[in-house]
Amino acid sequence: FIYINFIYKYEIIMDIKDLKYYCKLIETKSYSSTADYFNVTQPTISAMLKRLEKELQAKLIFKTTRSPMHITHVGLVTYQHAKVLLLQVNKMNIDIERAKQHNFRLGYSELAGRLWLPQVIKELNRGKLLAHIETYQENSERLRKRLLQGYFDAIVYSKLETEQSFGIKENILGEHQFKFLVPTTHPLSTENKIDIYQIADTPLIMRHHNYLSNVALQQIFNKTGFQPKRKLFIDNIEAMLELVESQMGIGFIMDANIKLSSKTKLIPLIEKQEIKAYTCLGIRKDFLPNTEQQKYLNILMHPLQN
Repeated sequence: FIYINFIYKYEIIMDIKDLKYYCKLIETKSYSSTADYFNVTQPTISAMLKRLEKELQAKLIFKTTRSPMHITHVGLVTYQHAKVLLLQVNKMNIDIERAKQHNFRLGYSELAGRLWLPQVIKELNRGKLLAHIETYQENSERLRKRLLQGYFDAIVYSKLETEQSFGIKENILGEHQFKFLVPTTHPLSTENKIDIYQIADTPLIMRHHNYLSNVALQQIFNKTGFQPKRKLFIDNIEAMLELVESQMGIGFIMDANIKLSSKTKLIPLIEKQEIKAYTCLGIRKDFLPNTEQQKYLNILMHPLQN
């Protein structure tokens, strides 16, 4: 049950299961679909609605001649808050389960992991903690979302200087720039800096839209009004390196821990087009680590203390 106290008004006690039923009913607009989803009878859903309306002292849903289900304004407000409450309950359940466990879940992005993870592996091993750490690789956007949902205890990720990560305590591990990855045989390889318009006739090898380098490119496109004539999307950095080495185009990448061959080089954008990125260690602001999880956090923070 959820207890809600409205100062000077009245008190409400709601069943979590009723809120789940109610939200699904609003979303499907169907008693039968809602009942089927939860494997209950339609009268169960009808009884839930009566309980909520009695508790709230307001009509939430009624039928009209034009529509089998009309949601009142109070009904919409109830749905909106119920969704938030259910998310909080789910987050609470995840946190409680994590508090019982003695492992540590660390998420990291591809480039940020390359830069930072090797630095702490030895420390984790020295602290005899490697056996109980679980690591997962995701893109930075998904990492932050899953951290806030409670699926990770900490994340190592990259972010643009213009981005804000609400609800996350961030510790900056390093500052980087996005640069063009150019074959040494390409005419642009002799440049000290590249204007985005100089790549107009060259295929641009890009990461997919969820990756930070793509987000950075889109910001540059929006700022300059430039759009490449030819784009090639790839899944990982190794594929980009191979394609650039094969002279299939030029890439766009953060100047992180990338091993370049003699066939490629990194060249920055001109100053007014450049964009910075940061590698961060992120921890949820309201995360309460248990004793074992705190040991991991102490070691993960170690590079920042030196």
